[in-house]
Parts: sequence; C-alpha cells; structure tokens
Amino acid sequence: MEENKNRVHDLFEWKSMSRPLWQFGKEVFATFGAIALLVSIILSFFQEWLAIVVTWAAFFLFWALTRIVPEEVDHKITTEGIISMNHAYLWGELGPFWYSEKGGDHVLHVSHRNVLGQLAIIVKAEDKEKIRDVLAQYLPFVEIPEKSVVEKMSEWFAKKFPIKSKETNEKSSSNV
Repeated sequence: MEENKNRVHDLFEWKSMSRPLWQFGKEVFATFGAIALLVSIILSFFQEWLAIVVTWAAFFLFWALTRIVPEEVDHKITTEGIISMNHAYLWGELGPFWYSEKGGDHVLHVSHRNVLGQLAIIVKAEDKEKIRDVLAQYLPFVEIPEKSVVEKMSEWFAKKFPIKSKETNEKSSSNV
C-alpha cells in the first residue's frame, strides 16, 4: 500500500491546440512588410546588417506563425506537476496561476521560473473549474494577476496600433 502512495497519479488531462490560431489579411502583411522594409533602409545607412537580418527574421516568424495551423496536443496535471506538450513542469518550478481570455480562447497561465516567466495553455471553458480545483491543491490561484512591464507595453502598443484579424473583421461585419 505504501508503494501506491509514492507513485505519480494523473489528476486531470485534456487536449487543446498548441497555441491560438492567428489569421490576418493581406493588408496586415503588406503593412508589416512595408515597416520591415523602411526599418531595413534606415538600418542600412548605419550599416547594421545583423539588425536587418533580425528584422526580416521577425517578419518571417510572424508570417510563419499565421500560416502554420497549430496542432492538437495533450496536457496533464499529475501529483508531481504539469505535463504539457510532452514537457514536465514540476511543482517546485511553478508559481501562482490565473485565467485570461484571448481571441475567444480561454488560457490558463501558470507562473514559471524560466526566461519567459509563464506557462500558457489553452483550456475549454467547461474544464476551467475542474482545472482550478485540482491546481489549487498545489498552487495559489490569483484572480487578477499583476501585469509585467512587457505586458503593459504590449497593451499600450496594441491600443495605439490595432491589428484586426480576419475573424474579428468577419464578426464585426456580420453584426452590422
């Protein structure tokens, strides 16, 4: 019987997309392409060739992430931690968790000690309560998380330069 207590048990598991699906129209790519070209021209005056390569690499990454459809992956909460996309995150590495909603997707955020600072997993709306109950046994739940400097800057940037996806444009035109 003692042997059973020490074994790792699955507490809850689900499947979801690996990341949100982003779909943008041609005008967004044209705008970003024009910005990348302008930045490249300015950087070429200063002979910053590496910065030009980084600019175009970022543009390519944006393009690739919008073209490649995210895959369905497995997530699991165990007695040892969270397993997401075949990577284990132990309870000792994790901190408080919270939920957010982005583009119609419900996202579970778990604070993490890695460089990026958090683990973000898409969850189904009907699973939120069950996941919260299971995680609350091991981690503190935060209703409204404190925003980092990067999050504040990205929100400011998004307000100043809004970019609408095809989905958003289709929803707003169907409501008219």
